[in-house]
Amino acid sequence: MRPRHVVGSHGVGSIHRLRGMFISNVFLVDGGPGDRFLVDTGHRLERRILLAGLRRTGFHPRELSGVMLTHRHSDHAGNAAFLRREFGLRIFAHREDAEVLEGRRAQPPIVTRSADPIAWTFAKIEGFTGSRVPVDQALEANDEVGSLQVHHVPGHTPGSVFFRHGGTSSLLSGDMLLAAVPPLTIVQRMCLPYADYTADPELALTSLRRFHAEGHRYENLLSGHGQPILGGAQGRAEALLAGT
Repeated sequence: MRPRHVVGSHGVGSIHRLRGMFISNVFLVDGGPGDRFLVDTGHRLERRILLAGLRRTGFHPRELSGVMLTHRHSDHAGNAAFLRREFGLRIFAHREDAEVLEGRRAQPPIVTRSADPIAWTFAKIEGFTGSRVPVDQALEANDEVGSLQVHHVPGHTPGSVFFRHGGTSSLLSGDMLLAAVPPLTIVQRMCLPYADYTADPELALTSLRRFHAEGHRYENLLSGHGQPILGGAQGRAEALLAGT
């Protein structure tokens, strides 16, 4: 079966944004059999929405090649264990976050840096609901899985990664580069990692600057939160970084 192509608010090229997800985005990279991955899984509260969104793409979960996690937080990895258990999907995550996901290292508490009560509440919830799942392949920088290239960008979590998709010139950025403003992500605007949920804000900025200095090219930003930014995303990100 050939990859299915879409352009617009629900994705670009062979990358589909699953419809209906509110807490965080889930993308399906459809490169054909053997290269058909979910990027992130959403929060467990949106499990039915996740499965319904996947059905709309025409694929059964068992047709997927696996799950690629941008990082370990429960709004992104919340359904990973379910998908692995029910459908046998392989889980991919960076080695640093895999240690927490597998329970080999304790989940560090999220330290809020503002007085925002919403951010404080979400941080406390994450502390009690952190995701646990066996990781079938621990990722490292410069790994390639199917059509996705892995870039380690620590800061939001120690194991945060970008997935760069050359075929569509897209960057799947998780929470290391956002398309909506936290904590409620209602306002649609590119922004840097949100300090209240980021383990090391200075390291996050350093990682972003290093990634862009290395010359990796992309046009579209497919973030963990917010509408896809199609066209000119790299220039906007570099301008944003230059202002910090």
